[in-house]
Amino acid sequence: MVTSAHSTERATGDGLRRLVPVRGARSARPFVAVLCVLALVLFVWPVAMLAIGAFRTSAPGVPGEWSAQAVPAVLSDPRTWSTLLQSAALAVTVTAVGVVLGFFLAWVVTRTDAPLRRVVTPMMMVVFAVPLLFSALSWGMLAQPPNGTLNTAVAAVSGADTTWLTAYSWFGLIGTTALKVTAVAYLLLSGPVGAMDRSLTEASSLAGARRWTTFWRVEVPVLAPAVAGVAILCLVLGLGLLDVALVLGVPAGISVFPTEIYGYLMTASPPEYARAGVLALVLVVIVLLLVAAQNRVLAGREFVTVTGKARAGDVLPLGRARWACTAVVVGYGLVAVVLPFLQLVLGSLQPVFGVYGTFTLDNYLDVLDDRTVLEALSNTLLLGVVAGFVATLLAALISYARLRTTAVLRTLPDLALWLIIAVPGVVVSLGVLWAYLSTPVLGGLYGTVWIVVLALVALVTPIAARATSGAVVQIGPELEDAARTAGASQARTVVDVVLRLILPAFLGAWFVTGVLAAGNLDIPVLLASPSTPTVPTIVYSLYSQTGQTAQAAAVLCVFLASLAAVFVLLLALRASVSALLRRATPQPNERGGPR
Repeated sequence: MVTSAHSTERATGDGLRRLVPVRGARSARPFVAVLCVLALVLFVWPVAMLAIGAFRTSAPGVPGEWSAQAVPAVLSDPRTWSTLLQSAALAVTVTAVGVVLGFFLAWVVTRTDAPLRRVVTPMMMVVFAVPLLFSALSWGMLAQPPNGTLNTAVAAVSGADTTWLTAYSWFGLIGTTALKVTAVAYLLLSGPVGAMDRSLTEASSLAGARRWTTFWRVEVPVLAPAVAGVAILCLVLGLGLLDVALVLGVPAGISVFPTEIYGYLMTASPPEYARAGVLALVLVVIVLLLVAAQNRVLAGREFVTVTGKARAGDVLPLGRARWACTAVVVGYGLVAVVLPFLQLVLGSLQPVFGVYGTFTLDNYLDVLDDRTVLEALSNTLLLGVVAGFVATLLAALISYARLRTTAVLRTLPDLALWLIIAVPGVVVSLGVLWAYLSTPVLGGLYGTVWIVVLALVALVTPIAARATSGAVVQIGPELEDAARTAGASQARTVVDVVLRLILPAFLGAWFVTGVLAAGNLDIPVLLASPSTPTVPTIVYSLYSQTGQTAQAAAVLCVFLASLAAVFVLLLALRASVSALLRRATPQPNERGGPR
């Protein structure tokens, strides 16, 4: 192809060659260089400093000596291997339950005529967005021996004093965590399951196979790569969760890697930073091996599930089986959404948790009159808004750099994201602690809300990248070509064209990452100071350390009401933005030309 002196060729995904102005390509190099520096500082540096801290004899920011004594001390400790076994048992069990149930519900919603299937997706989004601490607290109250709500109800019906159900057990730990993992698996699998070619099942049916035989021998094998990838991601999630393990597991004597790291840093006297670093590195290595296994499972495999013959509107009539599927939907909704929400409201209205028959608003009055709680609400909303916005903006820019520029280092920020996505929150906290306290200029951030913001940005940016990369891919390169041909700079093209067109997806990703950041316990429990409380740390302190269960429920109710208000405002803003974009887009007239 012949090109002008002011343009160069670039291959696109559809095999065509497009002309991109050289001036735009050159101007992208500083932009990509800045992104590389930010990615190294936010994502790579804390992990590197975590490895260094494992071989230091002192606390972060304190002069010390190099030593490898912590490595054999941790690896030779029988408690380390028992903790590894319990962590693996928890992760494997919740993954098996969550992936199987998530896959089944995705199949019910996308492929069958089961009643209530349309409520599953909104329900899963609620379970995904609501902080996991909410589920742990609610089920701790529901199944708390001897005066938990379920135990009290059973005793009232049976006439016997019973503590048959307790959340402080393997059953409670696995069940509560599996509810969250099911939502994650469903959201990731509903797309592949819904897009699978119906002609495959039709061919199996014409060959005489029964419906369930077709399901197990055709649909499951075809979707196996997607299921395997989601299963490995859920394993990673199960290995790194701190909230539920801290609230429900520690009182039951169940120890996993995140709680062990927390114990080395928060309950040991003096804190054993080197041992915590070694244990964190072991966890990082395990998780990275799982991510590598996922890439190996999916690499080089092409399973065609979408063809021109597929009919998206086809659904499978289940007959009588549809009521069984509906029962599964209702059962999940009860244990994951309805019972926890009702328990939270009920507990917040009790003068003392476990005292039934008397309800009061005093807990809310006390909470709203407590300056520390109000400060925690303010800090948490600030964390959610700022960390969510910065993470989403950074993710959008990283996606744009990888997909739209030709700079040599354009994939480096994206690779850094893959590194941090494999690191649990408690490990990110420890890495940030070493990275910033070891730097004199940045050491002053410790104890402020801003070090928590930076750590949360590092933690949730990979999640935002999944939403923004899809939105960037949908934008045709010719729109940017036209803007640069008209004289727009690279920066103005990104702002006026790319960010403007992905704004609806940007707002959605901002809300999701903001909620995840606001409800995170792993980061602030290690990095926040008493002068910068957050809602998760206040709730955990009230519930687990001071025994003020009713007040903890009231704080969490106020927090969830604030999130609901923000969600409504964001929906209104997104609708307004979409309307403005539609009005700004030229519409064709009756003759086919623009109006």
